[in-house]
Amino acid sequence: MGMKYEPIKNFLNKIFATPFLRKIFYRLIDTLLLRTWHIHKEIKRWLKTAPDNPKVLDAGSGLGQHSYFVARKCRTCKITGVDVIEEQVAKSNEFFQKIGWGDRVKFLVGRLEEYVCPQCYDLVLNIEVIEHIEDDRQVLENFYTSLRPGGTLILSTPSLYAEAHDHDHDDNEHTQGSFVDEHVRDGYDPAELEKMIKDIGFSEVKVKFMYGHFGGLAWKMTMKLPIIMLNKSFAFFIILPFYYLITMPFALVLNWLDTIVDNKKGGSLLVIAKK
Repeated sequence: MGMKYEPIKNFLNKIFATPFLRKIFYRLIDTLLLRTWHIHKEIKRWLKTAPDNPKVLDAGSGLGQHSYFVARKCRTCKITGVDVIEEQVAKSNEFFQKIGWGDRVKFLVGRLEEYVCPQCYDLVLNIEVIEHIEDDRQVLENFYTSLRPGGTLILSTPSLYAEAHDHDHDDNEHTQGSFVDEHVRDGYDPAELEKMIKDIGFSEVKVKFMYGHFGGLAWKMTMKLPIIMLNKSFAFFIILPFYYLITMPFALVLNWLDTIVDNKKGGSLLVIAKK
C-alpha cells in the first residue's frame, strides 16, 4: 500500500490558506524538496536567454509553487497553469489574485492529454506529473506542439530506481511497485524516456539523475517518513516543526551534495529538451 499525495495537498491547501502563509509554505517546500533545487537552477539558466515577455506553461501546476517561483523571478513572464484538480486550480487563482499577480498568472482546469495550444509557450514545466498519466506520449506530443520553435521543456519524473535505496536489491535490479499509489507506472528508464522525447521531435535532450545516494537519504528524512506519518494521522502535523528542526541541517547538506555530484543512479530524472 503506497502513500497518497492528494489528501496531503488538500490538507495543506486548508492550512496555508492566507497569502502570507502560502508564501511561507512555498519557501518551505522549495527548501525541503531536492528536485526544486535542480529545477530552479535550470529555470534560472533558461531565464538568462529567454525571449522578451516569455510565456510559460506550468503543466500539472498542483499547488502553484513552480508558477510562483517563475513569476517571482520573471516579472515579464505570462504563466498559465493547467491541472486536473478543480480545488487546486481555484486556490491557486485565488492566491495570485490576492497578491496582485492575477494579470500574469492564471490557472485552468484541464487534462494534459487534451490540452494543447500550438506554438504558445517558450517554456513548459512538467514537474512530477507524467508518471500519473497513462498516455504519456500524447502529453509529450502536446508539449512539443505547444512550444514555440526554440522553446524548452523542463520535466522531472521518478526513475525506475526510485525505491531502490529502500530495498536490499542488487544495483542492477530495480524495485517493483511504487511508493505512491497514484502513479500509473513505477518510473522511467532514462534511455527509453530520452528516445521517446527525441522521437517526438525534441532536440538537445539531456537526462540526468536526481536523488542519488545523498539526495535519497535526505528524501527519506524530510519527505518519506513525514508523509507516511501524515497519511496515518494528521495529528503528526503538530510535531512536524520540531522534527524538521532536528533533521533539516543534515538534509540541507545532503541536498547540496546531490546537486554537485554526478549521480550514476537516482530516484528521479531531470529532463531538459529543446524544440
